[in-house]
Amino acid sequence: MRVLKKLISTSSAIIAAGILAASPATAQDSETWRIQTLWQPGTANQEAFERFAKNVKEKTDGQINIIPLSAGAVVGVTETLDAVSRGILGGQHPATVYWTGRDPAFAVLGDLNGAYEDPRQAMEYFYEHGGLELLAEAYEPFGLYPIGVAWWGVESIPTTRRVASPEDLEGLKIRLPQGMSSELFSRFGAVPVNLPGSEVFSALDSGTIEATDWGTLSMNAELGFHDEAKYAIYPGVHSMPVGDVSIPLGVWNSLNKENQKILTDAVRAFSLDMIETLEQKDIEAAKRLKAEGVELVDWSDEDRQAFREAAVDIWREYGKKNDLAGRAVEGQIAFLRSKGLID
Repeated sequence: MRVLKKLISTSSAIIAAGILAASPATAQDSETWRIQTLWQPGTANQEAFERFAKNVKEKTDGQINIIPLSAGAVVGVTETLDAVSRGILGGQHPATVYWTGRDPAFAVLGDLNGAYEDPRQAMEYFYEHGGLELLAEAYEPFGLYPIGVAWWGVESIPTTRRVASPEDLEGLKIRLPQGMSSELFSRFGAVPVNLPGSEVFSALDSGTIEATDWGTLSMNAELGFHDEAKYAIYPGVHSMPVGDVSIPLGVWNSLNKENQKILTDAVRAFSLDMIETLEQKDIEAAKRLKAEGVELVDWSDEDRQAFREAAVDIWREYGKKNDLAGRAVEGQIAFLRSKGLID
């Protein structure tokens, strides 16, 4: 059965956002950190990050001032790790999977494809069952520390033909990133196509692809994908990426315990803020898209389970890449079993 019970209570007063430029100050001095995100300016996610920054400044009485920078403001979205390591940025809020080439553990911690039904389940794993500690291990060689992790929701798949079960993936030309996603969909006969995001709309229009992995239902709708794709797998089944908020390890260690706790709590609040915001936007988008003739296709519990069970073998292959990745895979498998998501 699909597990939809919310595992973490939410607060109506959630506020969040920010990543900053590192200043080697003492714990008593004020800190100003410029933190670059993966979000475009004016988007719901970037606005949530800005609320996070405001929250941190208020809770620390101005001791920590986060300047939230949108995607590409200083460096490219896949260049923030090096920029923080070199002191160009004071922190980052990337998609954790960006660093898969640095360590395969970033892949299985950043987006264990097909694993979770609800981002609150993933939050419980990270915050209560060791996931955040494993991520800290992955970042340590680069001199970074993940304050926490945040989700923006369950991603939907826009399609130009109806895909009502894993069997319908046979022959589907779908835009996917290389790696775990491509391998998983290939298991069901899909044809992965690697394209930059800027080419997705035209590729759907021309028939070069019939589906795309991108974002949540509302994020996809905002980009106009459903002008061409008149179907959507919703709620999604495949992807629930995580974005961490990380700063230099030395800066983290210089902070007093009170400010460390404020930051940790603020990132958790930021995560819930994004989750709740995007959930509401997805509900609104679903109503609007239905009225416009888009069919929302909800896979059965049995089909979701079959998809997840096929993913387990791929997870374990990634777990063989090194010890840290192996521990990240097996820890999540144990957690998913405890929640009845896999046998």
